Amino acid sequence: MEHFKMYIGGEFVDSISGRTKDSIDPGTGIPFATVAYGDVIDAEAAIDVARKTFDSGVWSGLAPDERSRIIMDFSDRLTKYIVRIASYESMDSGGIINRTGAEVVGAAMTARNLAWHAAHDFKWHEEVRVPASLASPGRNYIRREPVGVCVGIIPWNFPFGMAMWKILQAIIMGNTIVLKPASDTLISALIIAEVIAESAIPKGVVNIVTGPGSEVGEVLCRSTKVDKIAFTGSTEVGRNIMKMGADTIKKVTLELGGKSANIILEDANMDLAVDGGLFGTFFHSGQICESGTRILVHESIYEKYVDLFIKKASRIRIGYQLDSETQIGPLVSEVQRATTEKYVKIGLEEGAHLAYGGKRPEGDQYAGGFYYMPTVFTHVDNSMRIAQEEIFGPVVCIMPFKDDDEAVAMANDSIYGLAGGVFGNDIGRAERIAQRVKTGTMWINDFHAFADLMPFGGYKQSGIGRELGGYGLSEYTQIKRIHVCPHSSGIQKYTFPILFDYPQPADAFAFEGPTRVVSGPDSIIALQYEITRLGCKRAVIITDKGIREAGLLEKVEKAAGGLCVGVFDNVVEDSGYRTVDKAVDFCRSMNADILISLGGGSSIDTAKAAAVTLTNGGKAIDNITIYKLVDPVMPHIAIPTTAGTGSEVSNIAVIKNEDIGRKFNIAEFPITPNVAILDPHLTTGLPRKLTAATGMDALSHAIDGMCSIMRNPICSGHGLNAIRMIAQYLPAAVENGHDLHARMQMQIAATTAGWAFSIPSTILTHSLAHCIGAKYKIHHGTLCGLFLPHVMRFNQDYCLDELGLVAEAMGINISAMTKAEAADAAANAVADLLKRIGLFTRLSDLDIAEADIPMIALDAMTEIPTLANPRKCTVPLIEEVIRKAF
Repeated sequence: MEHFKMYIGGEFVDSISGRTKDSIDPGTGIPFATVAYGDVIDAEAAIDVARKTFDSGVWSGLAPDERSRIIMDFSDRLTKYIVRIASYESMDSGGIINRTGAEVVGAAMTARNLAWHAAHDFKWHEEVRVPASLASPGRNYIRREPVGVCVGIIPWNFPFGMAMWKILQAIIMGNTIVLKPASDTLISALIIAEVIAESAIPKGVVNIVTGPGSEVGEVLCRSTKVDKIAFTGSTEVGRNIMKMGADTIKKVTLELGGKSANIILEDANMDLAVDGGLFGTFFHSGQICESGTRILVHESIYEKYVDLFIKKASRIRIGYQLDSETQIGPLVSEVQRATTEKYVKIGLEEGAHLAYGGKRPEGDQYAGGFYYMPTVFTHVDNSMRIAQEEIFGPVVCIMPFKDDDEAVAMANDSIYGLAGGVFGNDIGRAERIAQRVKTGTMWINDFHAFADLMPFGGYKQSGIGRELGGYGLSEYTQIKRIHVCPHSSGIQKYTFPILFDYPQPADAFAFEGPTRVVSGPDSIIALQYEITRLGCKRAVIITDKGIREAGLLEKVEKAAGGLCVGVFDNVVEDSGYRTVDKAVDFCRSMNADILISLGGGSSIDTAKAAAVTLTNGGKAIDNITIYKLVDPVMPHIAIPTTAGTGSEVSNIAVIKNEDIGRKFNIAEFPITPNVAILDPHLTTGLPRKLTAATGMDALSHAIDGMCSIMRNPICSGHGLNAIRMIAQYLPAAVENGHDLHARMQMQIAATTAGWAFSIPSTILTHSLAHCIGAKYKIHHGTLCGLFLPHVMRFNQDYCLDELGLVAEAMGINISAMTKAEAADAAANAVADLLKRIGLFTRLSDLDIAEADIPMIALDAMTEIPTLANPRKCTVPLIEEVIRKAF
């Protein structure tokens, strides 16, 4: 006889005590193999190995798709063992060979299906876009993680199938497992270990220990090193396991007993319904937890159904399980046959009518084996023990019902709720009945119909949790919530001020507007939260090499963490179509779902154009549109590193056509960045000239917006506030590149100025800056500052009131001035600020040829901002403005 050993830590071992157990063939009653039979010491050794292996991360640390490939390979190797497993499974459990062979093929497919699902469809990571609470907003996501060391305890009815269910679900999800097979059917699980041993599954992931439940099972269930128990078996034993697991608050799933009802409606196909009743009851000699051992038949067809049922039951071939002609083999053991005989006796004593069977089959071929005939009881009351208690043998009760309500009531009159069936041609009616029966599975016109990706488990005392599919796999995981706070100071929270006194007002805040603005020192820490709040997880940063060299990119990458999948750092000043197309190609290659612009206006505008192109397809040139878009584009978070773009909150992007040297606008509300993060730490240390230029860019945005023919009180209000802040803080920011407060105020001013021009648009100031900047490659802010006082004077008579407000915002007392004097004072104040911060005040100082002035004027006339200028423009008038600035 072959001897089988336990499998612990990747090694086949005998029990430390040397104890063995004979395996008995239930078809002959004769021993055919010996098996190592363990005890407490062996169980503890298996637990220790499983714990150490899990904690090492050698398996739990692999990605789901890596584990899946190894399981796929294991599945392929399993098919080499079909004959060995099927024959031993048949001899060990009494299952007929036609079933046990097919079961190995099915198990191999189950392995593949569950592994694929875990790698591709299972929600290991789930972002929760709704804030967790008003008091504690932030990024919140849910992780599924392996639960740890699992114990699988399985019954004797389907030893191979149950071993595969427990092992596969545990290890596919990254756990380790200690499996204890039933003492009567030990061999098939140990053959599975042979396949595992030759696979790439690491040693210690799967451990199989044998022994009696009273010794081994109790140690497994009580060990503090075990995290989960998965048990399939009787409800009585399940109760005890739950109690033992409660001592250490283990995760417990139980698939327990059943007394399933199979409801036969009067319109059912009679032959199908009878076959379904027979299959639902006598398959594997009734040794199935969800067998339909209560057949409820509509009273109008009851007698006919019973007659045909008995006729077909009498034709079922009982025989030795390895005979391919056999349809029902023996019960698993003498004990189980005795249990069946006990219940038949109880049924007779209770007054039920034994319509067929109720005895052992006669004949020499059955001598020594544990055979029992299919048995049919009629005239059964649903309260009888044979109708209420699980027999686990080939015994069925057939009972009549008068209507659907009674059928449902009878089906639900049970402590169990594992499965059930309905046979009928009116599928809608059958579905309504199925929905009312309190069980975990209901089959319509079928029975014992399992599927790898469908959950199986019970209501009531039939168990807790589910096996198979995503629901079954989730039972082998823990759920973890991770919260990433977006705040850089406690005063931004509702909770911290309960305990602490903070200075007010806060120097950091979030303002919800057309663009969500997150502002304050270290506010970059909110980046992850803002990405996930937009439902995204694959961010590409769009920036320039200067930002990388300055070390700013590294700070942003750290804040994004694993949500940043790539960096495009090829943005150039006055970014154009080619740059956008390169950025788009890179983002597509990285499968980006959100863009982060980091830098000045060129980076932000590049990201805007890329967002449109990525959403709508084509090239950059295809997406230079004016108010054509109605649908959202790819999300965009803008992080300005200067104090002057305003683009972080505007719906305008200026993109250069390099072939003709001109800039063009995208003006679309959907391209407005979703979020702007203003962190002054990203602007400290900028060169003096750059700080000055970007500050003047912001000032020109505010004043241009206030003077535009499309100006409105709301945007003008933003503009005035921006002007006040710039007049107050720009000199300090220019003078001291590390004045954090001045830098922060300038960022806020620039963003506020962005709102000032987003709706009204800029005017001639920007038309001139665009034309000259594109041709001569001069910083945009430098040109805006240079031209701003000249354009203000050019437009003076057309916006006197607005320029008077500008003068006041610049700190000038205009109470004794006329409107014209106030407007002129505003232009002079801007010119004085320009000198104070050290920027160019004459166009001739920028190496621009005077001969180019007419062409510049012509180009400016065709720029879109010129259309919003309050004074009607002509090429000669524009030329005059340029010459005054020259």
